[in-house]
Amino acid sequence: MKHAVILAGIGLLAACSPGKERNPALPPVTMISSDSANQQSARFSPDGTRLFWWQPTAGKNQLWTAGADLSNPTIVAVTSLNSTPVLWSPDGSQIALSSSDSGLLQVGLIPAAGGAPRQLTRVAGVAIPVAWNPDGDRLTYIATAAGKGGGTFRSFVTSLSRGGASLLIPDEQRPNVGQWSPDGSRIAYVVIDGAKNTIWAADSTGQHARQLTTDGFEQVAEGASAWSPDGKELLYESRRTGTSDIWVLPVDSGAPRQLTRDIRNDWAPRWSPDGKWVAFVSDRGKQTDVWVVPAVGGEEIRVTDDVDGEDLMQWLSGSRLAYLTGRGQSGIWALSLTDSTERRLTPDSLHAGAPELSPDGKQVAFSVVRGGGVNDIAIVPLAGGPMRTLVQGGDNTDLHWSPDGSRLVFTSDRGGSQDIWVVDVAGGEPRQLTNWPGSESNPRWNVDGSAVWFVSDRDTRLGDVWQVPAAAGEPVRVTHLGTVSNLTTARGRPELFASVLGATGQFEVVQVKPDGALVPIWQRSNAFPNDILPNGDSLVIAEGGKGGNWQFRILPVTGRGEGQIVNDSGTVFSGNSNDWSLVVYQVPNGAVHNLGLRNRKDGTIRRLTSSSFDEGWVSFTPDNQTMVFQRSRSVRRIAVADPSKLLAGVGK
Repeated sequence: MKHAVILAGIGLLAACSPGKERNPALPPVTMISSDSANQQSARFSPDGTRLFWWQPTAGKNQLWTAGADLSNPTIVAVTSLNSTPVLWSPDGSQIALSSSDSGLLQVGLIPAAGGAPRQLTRVAGVAIPVAWNPDGDRLTYIATAAGKGGGTFRSFVTSLSRGGASLLIPDEQRPNVGQWSPDGSRIAYVVIDGAKNTIWAADSTGQHARQLTTDGFEQVAEGASAWSPDGKELLYESRRTGTSDIWVLPVDSGAPRQLTRDIRNDWAPRWSPDGKWVAFVSDRGKQTDVWVVPAVGGEEIRVTDDVDGEDLMQWLSGSRLAYLTGRGQSGIWALSLTDSTERRLTPDSLHAGAPELSPDGKQVAFSVVRGGGVNDIAIVPLAGGPMRTLVQGGDNTDLHWSPDGSRLVFTSDRGGSQDIWVVDVAGGEPRQLTNWPGSESNPRWNVDGSAVWFVSDRDTRLGDVWQVPAAAGEPVRVTHLGTVSNLTTARGRPELFASVLGATGQFEVVQVKPDGALVPIWQRSNAFPNDILPNGDSLVIAEGGKGGNWQFRILPVTGRGEGQIVNDSGTVFSGNSNDWSLVVYQVPNGAVHNLGLRNRKDGTIRRLTSSSFDEGWVSFTPDNQTMVFQRSRSVRRIAVADPSKLLAGVGK
């Protein structure tokens, strides 16, 4: 689909053969998966004998399990709209996970050896498991919750034997995420206060809270990875220098110590089982790699260095490190709707995506993935010709043309935090429109191109809409609900559409007026705005349905009536035509999406493409004769590295 649907407020190619392009001085790597695998969020059992992973399948994720060597792979009767890693219980007998089989996202439980899933939560919005208590009976999770004037996120705890749910930190009203110490006697948690994240500690009941950090740029390691094995220290990430570094914080007394200092981002730290080492992921190279550093501080040691990107690490026995590795492959194509001919607009060697067609239909702007956390912005003529790079350096994403086609607005971390920038298409240096320590996202032009809407977490619980002059100036806050995200606009219309976390804890779709007034559009189920018919009379919303699928509904922009359900695949519309809408639908093999046109009157589909790639992110020329789209493929493989010999020589 053109605009990816996200869940607001929730912190979503050819791989090289074993040994190929590897530095022989680095640790040996065992590649468990095949070259064509796409195994997301794999997690090994505590004893390292089994694993679970999510397999993307035409718009949803299917859960699988197998032996540690991928022997006897078996489908598990659980699907999900996201691919958050499963959580193994301390004894390895049970799995906690987020499932969409009974709603948008709910916490479920399954026996590791096989058996029927058990639903643990029934919240109005979403619930995601965070960590087990060492007793193996209690589980903490974050979930949407009802709130006066708008919903919020809180941390809860449930007992498998007794049932029920209670707040993990009873006296904390702000959004928070927490996990228990190794002996279960304490809780470390992050309080989210608008753009500020601070680390706190409390006893096992959530009482006697103490604030441990004050900078406001901190995030503890996820899952059960924050606490050191002896329960004395916490691992966390901090962006106090503008980019993310790894720090260690003594819980009882003592100053925090900084483990990494590179100018690029270091994140996802993991304690080794003996507490002597910290593994982390860094984009300081040309791609994302695994590194290790002594927990007491010292030399940072590279573990991987190849053309692939690594993430989602896990320590196994014998100081081995498991992780996911792979490369993206993506290109921009044009398709004639008159004779069905296809043209590739970007070279095979380029990882290009997120195409946006200019208002006059003559140029295509897109992102170029360079690796190492760098995404450039480039432009290519639709008629063909050399591309031109407009923005280099940093993570530059979510680009959109101004109404007159003279500028592009985008988000970037080139100034440190994620802010809103604008660049002239004719060339020149990008100009920064916001410069706040928090996170700004979702930039959208207003109707005449004089200003830019965006979402910011500044001075709010989760996010609100702001507006800033495109020529630079002081941003002005537009909404005051505190839970707004997912902005969608249509050219020529003064208002925009957004998702909000409503007072019941359910995600709703609203219309945002220029003066900040919110008009309800859809409140009957969890839903998000997806696209708007270019003539502006209809809105497509995506509903989080049961069975791990999105359901798409066409509504009048007024929100009146039930609207029309089109199918369970992503939808955007073809030009100004009211007869045909573009449908991204499932091909027979069930693994990818191809493109087709769906007649809104009788539901018939005219298939446009047939490939083994996922296709989407579609734009149409003003005359509706040419379609620009993205064709992509993702491969993620499970690998295990053994850095024990490399680490044994450190300090000697």
